[in-house]
Amino acid sequence: MPTSQWIYSERTAIPSLILMSTWGFGNAMVIFLAGLQGIPRQLLEAASIDGAGTWARFRSVTLPFMTPTIFYNLVTGVIATFQVFNQAYVMTQGGPNNATLFYIYYLYTKAFTQGQMGYAAALAWVLFVIVLIVTLLLFRNARSWVYYEMGDAR
Repeated sequence: MPTSQWIYSERTAIPSLILMSTWGFGNAMVIFLAGLQGIPRQLLEAASIDGAGTWARFRSVTLPFMTPTIFYNLVTGVIATFQVFNQAYVMTQGGPNNATLFYIYYLYTKAFTQGQMGYAAALAWVLFVIVLIVTLLLFRNARSWVYYEMGDAR
């Protein structure tokens, strides 16, 4: 029976690391579950009494109350995507043929295997600025779609 060398092929190394990363979805699921438990039951019951169907209750009650949770998971997920390190370090060491040489792993190799601390520090600052800009853009965009019960408490 032929075996697949997913990690050792340039073409399939990144998809296999993505597949491996799906194990981390559990943290987001726990946060979503906590967000779902924070939805007031009386609002869902009131919507049902008013004749709202399942889709209307989800769109008008559940989704607006879940937007802070969605936003939190979005921000932490985007930041985490910029900091992919463990998968490349443990599984591929940046290979094959630098196919999984992510930014953080490249920074790590420059700092701790090649001893170029100044260059690695500059790379870290560039990453910090990029993450800061993306996070600020997400927060600016969130004003238009994230619902807070306290109104202006953002």
